[in-house]
Amino acid sequence: MTFIYFLISVVVFYYIFKIGMRLLMPFFMKKMAEKIVWGVHKVNLGIKEQTNKIIMILFRSSNNNSIALMEKVRVEYTPPKQENKRKGTETAGEFIDFEEVK
Repeated sequence: MTFIYFLISVVVFYYIFKIGMRLLMPFFMKKMAEKIVWGVHKVNLGIKEQTNKIIMILFRSSNNNSIALMEKVRVEYTPPKQENKRKGTETAGEFIDFEEVK
């Protein structure tokens, strides 16, 4: 008799858990998504604030050595642009004439 009560209680607990998860899971998922979005938003704000602080320090510095160094970049070699010399069937390869057999 106790085995039957055990089986009935397991089945009842299973269905209560199943229905409870269907009702509560959307709420938990919404809260989790809000936390993730808020965390990403806070990280992005932190990065923007740090970048703004660095820019302000660079522009407010009395000696503009860092800005002057950035302006004196010189490129000594630029590779020549390669034009596409192979155009269409001119250099595509050897073609064989054939006749269509009906």
